Amino acid sequence: MRSLRETKGQMRVIETILAASIILGAVSFVGVLAVRPTSPTYEMTDLEKMGYSALHDLDQQNLLASFVYNGEWSTLRTALKITLPVDVYFNLTVYNLRGAKLNEGNEVVYGDSATFSNAKNIASVTYCLSGIAMQTGTRYTAEYDPRIVVLLITRG
Repeated sequence: MRSLRETKGQMRVIETILAASIILGAVSFVGVLAVRPTSPTYEMTDLEKMGYSALHDLDQQNLLASFVYNGEWSTLRTALKITLPVDVYFNLTVYNLRGAKLNEGNEVVYGDSATFSNAKNIASVTYCLSGIAMQTGTRYTAEYDPRIVVLLITRG
């Protein structure tokens, strides 16, 4: 009789361990599949940081000024597509100090117009370029010709 009573207690412990592991597994599985709602404020800040970071990285590598001042719009579009995540769409416009649009007819866009018209959150990043350095022979000269780069960015 004693051996029968001892096994009942052991089975209750094993039952409890199995139940706890099943509950823990279910909770962790549901946590992975849960979709968290996005906050508009967080999304805008995230997009602005991403856009500014992309423009800043291209500027630090001396690519942004080269593309803008030489009118290499398709190359700039490709560089932005590589720098930004795949699900991020953008529209880049370049202005001079008088407000004239410099890339008229050469749009630097990734995504169609419906993407921007239907988007919940669109962030705008303004980045200023002061000029470009030119090499003539062994001398470097700087040309002061400010450009204003406006990047509209959204998630698709």
